[in-house]
Amino acid sequence: MPTPQTPALSPNRSRRNAGVWTISNLLSFTRVLLLAPILFFLHQNTPAGNLTAFGFILLAAATDWFDGFLARRFQQQSDVGRIVDPLSDKICIGGIALYLALHRDFPVWFLILILTRDFTILILGLFMAARAKVPESNWPGKVAVTAMAIVLIVFAFDIKPVKWPFFWIMVVLFFVSIASYLPRVKQIFKSNNIK
Repeated sequence: MPTPQTPALSPNRSRRNAGVWTISNLLSFTRVLLLAPILFFLHQNTPAGNLTAFGFILLAAATDWFDGFLARRFQQQSDVGRIVDPLSDKICIGGIALYLALHRDFPVWFLILILTRDFTILILGLFMAARAKVPESNWPGKVAVTAMAIVLIVFAFDIKPVKWPFFWIMVVLFFVSIASYLPRVKQIFKSNNIK
């Protein structure tokens, strides 16, 4: 007698059903929680405080690497993860950039650009999650985030010889990453007949 077979989940359905409380998403949430000790020790503005803050920044960066690795390893990639991961990046980096703009010499105009871009991406990601597929991060975006993290560390430690050259390189990468996303977003809107 033939036994009924369970229909295989489609890739899209699997992605959407991976859930919120996966290991990779928990690591992304942890990155946001690490913002508090980073700012606390940065505000001490002492060699020991800065060194401790640097340790927490490295830990946050490690969670960023491992959440993607574990999501792929355990097949936990999901539309939720595609929003939570970059959103955690933006909260952590935006929080440090805001602190450095208020208490160090990080340019306020670039902080406004970062916050404007991140708010736009968040709204767009939520909109596309409801109506279509959330696009994955691409390499220009990942390189820009990494460059921004390096620049924030340089500003936090006030490493004068490389501070401004690194900053302007990061500005270029920032605009390249924005330009790289535009055709992908346009293609997804077009393929899903979203107007």
